[in-house]
Amino acid sequence: MRKFTKNEKVLLTLLGIIIIFWAAFRFVITPQASKLQILMDKRYEYEEKISYMNNILKDEKNIDEKWNRLYREKDMITNKYFSNLDQPEIIYLLNEILDNEELDVLDINFNRPSEEQINDLMVKTMNITIPYRSSYEGLIQTIKGVDLSPKKILISDLIMDKVEDNQLAGNISLKIYSLEGIVETGEDFSYIDIVSDSDKFNPFRPFDNYKEVDEGLVGDSIDNVNSISGEVSSLDEYNKEILEDFESEGLYFMPSNQNIKGSVSKSTNSKSKKYSLRFEYNIVALADENRAYIDLTDKNIMLKYPPLSIGLWVYSYNYSPATLGIRLKGQAGEKVDVELAKGISWVGWEYIEIKPPEDLSLYPLQLDRIYLELNYNRDDYGVLLFDKLEANYPKDNNKTKERFTFYIVEKGDTLDKISIKNYGTTKKKNLIVKCNEINTDKDIKEGKILVIPR
Repeated sequence: MRKFTKNEKVLLTLLGIIIIFWAAFRFVITPQASKLQILMDKRYEYEEKISYMNNILKDEKNIDEKWNRLYREKDMITNKYFSNLDQPEIIYLLNEILDNEELDVLDINFNRPSEEQINDLMVKTMNITIPYRSSYEGLIQTIKGVDLSPKKILISDLIMDKVEDNQLAGNISLKIYSLEGIVETGEDFSYIDIVSDSDKFNPFRPFDNYKEVDEGLVGDSIDNVNSISGEVSSLDEYNKEILEDFESEGLYFMPSNQNIKGSVSKSTNSKSKKYSLRFEYNIVALADENRAYIDLTDKNIMLKYPPLSIGLWVYSYNYSPATLGIRLKGQAGEKVDVELAKGISWVGWEYIEIKPPEDLSLYPLQLDRIYLELNYNRDDYGVLLFDKLEANYPKDNNKTKERFTFYIVEKGDTLDKISIKNYGTTKKKNLIVKCNEINTDKDIKEGKILVIPR
């Protein structure tokens, strides 16, 4: 073994340095450079996403407005059609349209539902034939009623023959369209614009002579003064049943004629919970009936027996000559109108309390509509808020505090299904079994009436 020369030592040193640099570049710098490039690419990707999201956020207001407009347009269209071909609902609407003293309806004939191709959609439809006898003016009024109907009804055929005493006789053929299968059955079609969440405020606080209403009046054990009747009633004497708290949707505006305009929406100026119902109306009273309605039909609010009173919180921004009332409907379709207040004579929240019909033979009654009515040849417009519609029953009016409803067994029902329908769970089917003295699904047959504990 000889010693390395000076030149060899230099060359070996250079080789070692080169190997070290190569290894560092190969195993350290190159991987790190690749990772850095990946991170840079992700950075650019995230920056693009941030820029895109910032543009969306900048245009958020316009998007909300566009969405609301499209949603409103969609509801304006769908609300004109029936969700399904439900004969009781159709009969109820026809009863409103054909309520004409000069028109004598001889019969109403329903054809079997069929399908009709409209562009790319297959729509369900039903034809209805109505033999009639009427004066010319009565027939024209009925045709106008069909045109003003809240649901889309097409007069497909009209036969008129003149008979004695300047009377007309013939048939009116109507066609009704359903959106069943196109939109979900039971969906609420009316558009209710929800006011954005904000602190509640009282618009009257800045005015002179304003007196704050004691919020303690909202509780369950308060004394309420009905300014309309001047009576004082203690709610300590009542078992209150909330009929409608106006927190959910399913409410819509309905005019009695084409000279009445308005809308409903939600408001955060509430008397209980989060929302009240804002009711805007513009009434020009030129027809026989001049009412702006809030339709409660979809809520299916039933009064099974007479309460001591029905109460409603009403917020008024100004005085009005209009009459505020509710319409109840019996099982045979009879209408019972009850006046809540003859004129709006207060500003701010007021609890209005009235006695419903006491004749037990009228019940059960359905709470059909809230209405605002103006006398003939007058006009008025404004805004009212409604909240916490309730029925007040006397305390201890039953020997037991237990409450029950009834259920008619349908084809294919089981105890589990019945429990889910009534309680939303299968865990309470034992209550049904115990209360009806049954053991298994074999003990329930179609048509059997079950007692349902509440």
